[in-house]
Amino acid sequence: MGEPKIIINTTMSREDYRKFLYIATFRRNKLVIPFIGLISFIGSLIVSYESGVLDYIKLLIGWIILFASAIAVVLFKIERKNAQRIKTDKTGAFDSINTLKFYEDRIVFENEKLKSTGELKYDQFYSLLESKDYFIFYLTINQASLIRKKDVDNISELKEFLVNKFGDKYKSI
Repeated sequence: MGEPKIIINTTMSREDYRKFLYIATFRRNKLVIPFIGLISFIGSLIVSYESGVLDYIKLLIGWIILFASAIAVVLFKIERKNAQRIKTDKTGAFDSINTLKFYEDRIVFENEKLKSTGELKYDQFYSLLESKDYFIFYLTINQASLIRKKDVDNISELKEFLVNKFGDKYKSI
């Protein structure tokens, strides 16, 4: 089994979860905001086109209103999902200590409070994203675990190790 190369104890607060939802929505895929902009532009184009004439003022105002409305809906959904997760957390997952042990061929996840343990080989992960504050390990496209950078003693050592292990699955956002 061998000794782990790196051991990290980290937690996820309610605020970390909220930030994660925003990162997952807007930063994971850089096309989200341009796509919303395009769809709202097309909608405003349809609305501003009357009797074969395009009203540019109506186009601009319509696009701004539709874009702002679409972003507001997405933000509302994120906040609602965050509130729902916090409200339904009966396990005490927030603020409990997650221990991650990085071996040469796998990561072992442990949480004493939740009495859970798991082990995955590096090639079993969907992807790994690095943001300003977190390393986000995607187990599947919709399931993730994170490490807060403020809980890591040597970020450059961990980053080098992770880039080496994850290769093309690693992405800095």
